[in-house]
Amino acid sequence: MAYDGVTLYHLINEFKPLLIGGRIRKIYQPEIDEIRLLVNLGNQKKHLLLSANASNPRVYMTEKIKENPSAAPSFCMVLRKYLLNGTIIDIAQHETDRIMELSVTAKNDFNEIVVRKLLVEIMGRNSNIILVDESMKILDSLKKVGSTSSRYRQILPGRDYVYPPENSRLSFLNLDANHLNELLSDYKDSSVEKVFVQALLGISPNISREIAFRSGIDPQTSVSGLSKKQKQFLCEAFTQVINEIRQKSEPVIIYLGRKMVDFSTIDLHYLRSDHRFEAYPSISEMLEAYYFMRDKALRFKTRAANLRQQLDILVRKNIKKLDNLQQDVDASHKNEKFKLYGDLITANIYAIEKGQEIATLVNYYDPDCQTIDIPLKVNRTPAQNAQHYYKKYNKSKTALKHLASYILETEEKIYYLESLVNSLEQSTELAELDEIRHEFLHSEFNKKAISKEDKKKQLPSKPLHYISSEGFHIFVGKNNYQNDFISTKMGKNEDCWLHVKDAPGSHVLIVAGGRFITEKTLLEAGNLAAWFSKSRGSSNVPVDYLEFKYLKKPSKAKPGMVVFTNQNTMYVTPTQDGVESIEVITDTN
Repeated sequence: MAYDGVTLYHLINEFKPLLIGGRIRKIYQPEIDEIRLLVNLGNQKKHLLLSANASNPRVYMTEKIKENPSAAPSFCMVLRKYLLNGTIIDIAQHETDRIMELSVTAKNDFNEIVVRKLLVEIMGRNSNIILVDESMKILDSLKKVGSTSSRYRQILPGRDYVYPPENSRLSFLNLDANHLNELLSDYKDSSVEKVFVQALLGISPNISREIAFRSGIDPQTSVSGLSKKQKQFLCEAFTQVINEIRQKSEPVIIYLGRKMVDFSTIDLHYLRSDHRFEAYPSISEMLEAYYFMRDKALRFKTRAANLRQQLDILVRKNIKKLDNLQQDVDASHKNEKFKLYGDLITANIYAIEKGQEIATLVNYYDPDCQTIDIPLKVNRTPAQNAQHYYKKYNKSKTALKHLASYILETEEKIYYLESLVNSLEQSTELAELDEIRHEFLHSEFNKKAISKEDKKKQLPSKPLHYISSEGFHIFVGKNNYQNDFISTKMGKNEDCWLHVKDAPGSHVLIVAGGRFITEKTLLEAGNLAAWFSKSRGSSNVPVDYLEFKYLKKPSKAKPGMVVFTNQNTMYVTPTQDGVESIEVITDTN
């Protein structure tokens, strides 16, 4: 859900009893686009985060404190000059737009009490934090906007502050049924989903879809195609949603399966059937949890991108090398004819004269005994020509032996590199990413010097921990270090170990715990093994399973590499629903 006017409306209502009357004791700017205010109200200390980040603009109270730069940026110094030790007297929202106005009383240069406003505009890449005086003249801003960027609205010190254009949109709190009917007439060419977004300040597509859902109308329906009865239903649903917004907030983070997809401060009925809602006691706590997880995912993606690029290059390089080796094998097999040439020349050595360019001889190895033309070197005797062909044959034969070992070595390299790629795709935590990076840096593929920091031993991360429907504990490795831990430290002889057949994937362990492992649990673990592998998108994926006692790790083998015997094979088609139906123990991640 976008950080819309509804979220800000609820958040300001939450702020008022906690911040109004509080004094601003400290002001920090830990990031280039982020301001932190420490507000004291009685014995309570509140940290207010104001962010104008282009990707994640936001406002909420936070408990997570960032390290501040040694020298405060200029905008932070201006805020300290005008707002430090000031008292917050009001927190308001401009109309129902995404603009928060923080009114602060402080003394001016003449020791007079004046009111200044800190305006936070939450508008995507145009987000900004602006300080104005009592006459709404701009004192400074986090981002400067000159005439080259905007003719209508310049954000520069000394300029009068102008609100962003509203494009004739109205506050959703000041709209009754009659006005709504007029709007529907004005926006008859729009769809039901878009009409509220286009006509009202602070309404996001999620809220619009919720109104359509409660009215029983498809959100893609054109307004011009609505009947009078449908318009009545739409007005009733709109009134119901707006009344709920006025009365209360219900902060939740929304998940699709185990993936965080959105947040909301109202109950979105249209998502209830296939989404999971996690409730929070306050909007600030909900927003902090949401943006913390989102920022963590973004940092993970950024840090993983470089390693993924290096691995992809190495995989392609080795696949090309393997292709060239296969071509060399094909060429060597074609050189089998040189032995035939040598044999036929030897058999007819007295019928061939020195100086012949071609010898036409009967091929005794051919059932039809057809003749064959054999090129000869004119400066060599027949015996020397025969030896020449035998040498070429023996050279190819020797090359085949070496090619077989080169091919095996290259295939093992590709398998190992693809196991690292699979680990990257399965991992979600920075600690897991650090383990994969540490493993790569200490592998034969890294040609760069290793820093002192990278030489340090990584703290082990924990495998995924599931509970089968019959109560068996199942562990799934998300990288090669976790796989090693599962396959060398965790298991006992009677436990069951699983791995997708002939493809990189996670090591999976079913802990027997003195019980007989049932077929149902085995299939659930097989689904996990196939899902957390390179074969995730395939059907009828072969998965090997065996007793743990038949599993061995060879000496000096790479992380995650094992050998085993006495395995059986099952075939499963991995599904996300199947994986998500298995209980996961999150406190071990």
